[in-house]
Amino acid sequence: MPYNTLKYKIKNNIAYIILNRPERFNSFDMQLGKELYDVLKKITPDDKIRAVVIKGTGKGFCGGGDVKEMHLAKDKSKFIRELTRDRIHKCVIEIRNMEKPVIAAVNGAAFGAGLSLALACDIIISVKDAKFGTAFIGIGLAPGCGTQFFTKITGYQKACEYILTSKVFTAEKAKELGLVNKIVEEKELDQAVEEFTQKFRKLPPIAVGKAKMLINKSLENNMLDHLELESKTAAFSAGSQDFREGVSAFVEKRKPEFKGK
Repeated sequence: MPYNTLKYKIKNNIAYIILNRPERFNSFDMQLGKELYDVLKKITPDDKIRAVVIKGTGKGFCGGGDVKEMHLAKDKSKFIRELTRDRIHKCVIEIRNMEKPVIAAVNGAAFGAGLSLALACDIIISVKDAKFGTAFIGIGLAPGCGTQFFTKITGYQKACEYILTSKVFTAEKAKELGLVNKIVEEKELDQAVEEFTQKFRKLPPIAVGKAKMLINKSLENNMLDHLELESKTAAFSAGSQDFREGVSAFVEKRKPEFKGK
């Protein structure tokens, strides 16, 4: 289907999603939420896709929920409920559940739901001049997403400091807090992203996907349950052609060629 709020392409086994509402800093309206979810649902079962990149057009990565659309909504409570539950949350859940690495290429402002979208991704690469903030409190709104991700990464006191005061912070501070993996100059962003995607083109996608799943499950499992899940998952991946190729290449002292099977 054609998309009006984003651009989507697959190149060399990598899916690229470009949020495309630059006049609104790529903020979430109902349509963007619907279209982003539609794209993510297509990507999840596609075994040819090794990784996903999400980026914004223009000066913003994602400015959060579209405040203008909120203002125009007659029933604001109903609107926010639908925007968070039926749009933004579905995208966040799909990103976390898909067994493919997702990279947020933060090319500019990431506020509110935009910060939450970035934090849902597995790797965040940011331009040096990007600004971050949870934003919700600043417009009189309780956070509709992102508090769990932010708190688990930064800890309780830091989460309170930044969320309760709607504090805006720099890319350097985001990296210091553990929210961002790497900071680059604006002209270097695409190359930095490609350095990661090139790794995922060569790594075994089944093992990478299952490792992502295990990392997510580790945040909620107790130790004994998680050790059992690790054992079962390792056994599952050991039945793949990629594992046979990996151990053969190791013994034969050559580079493996993984096929995702």
